[in-house]
Amino acid sequence: MTGSQSITPHDYQSLGQALALSAPSCGFPYVTLDISRITAVQKMNVASECGTCLRVETPPGNYIEDGATVGIPGVAMATHFEATTTKFEQLPTTSVSLEKRGVGRSDSVGDQVRYIYVLAVDTGGLGLDMAQVSFTALFGQSLSPTGATWFPVDPEYCQDIWRNTTKEQLKSPTSMGDIPIYTGKSTAPAGLTQVVYSGGGGSGETSGASRVMYSNAICYMIALIFLYVL
Repeated sequence: MTGSQSITPHDYQSLGQALALSAPSCGFPYVTLDISRITAVQKMNVASECGTCLRVETPPGNYIEDGATVGIPGVAMATHFEATTTKFEQLPTTSVSLEKRGVGRSDSVGDQVRYIYVLAVDTGGLGLDMAQVSFTALFGQSLSPTGATWFPVDPEYCQDIWRNTTKEQLKSPTSMGDIPIYTGKSTAPAGLTQVVYSGGGGSGETSGASRVMYSNAICYMIALIFLYVL
């Protein structure tokens, strides 16, 4: 239940009432969970690892600051993105410089990180398939797979994700602005690495976010040239 690679978002909340008729691979009814703080795991033993509390870490460089976008067209931004039980809002694009994000490099996990606690209740996704609300709170966007490291921690960190009483089950899922995001020193097991962004365009594999940004920008420029010729 440890890993370090790009992870994906999963839009649990827009499924609305459909969740009442189904259950994740682990069999926990969705009504007993805060569905904004759960995750599917690509490789999980459902016989023994269901309900594992995971700490998901990412370097601060993987977070898109307020006003930045991954590329063109627009992306749901963290400071404006509000989850409901029926839909997610995608905002129009905001212009940014292409130099806003650098390319990736692999660093030790011993540096400062942003992190979140999520409950493993399902299987699937890429590495992790984390609730879109938590994904956006952690990374500042929800359209591009982004690098993270995850590992099991004490179940007490996920205790408030369980909603096993009638009173708790009547609550709405946690909204984006209330998702607990922490910063501090990484506590990941030795040997794990994370992809971080270099401010000056270092070396290494280009991140998913950067690839999307540049490919979209190229398409945008081609469209402008085409319109100019016409």
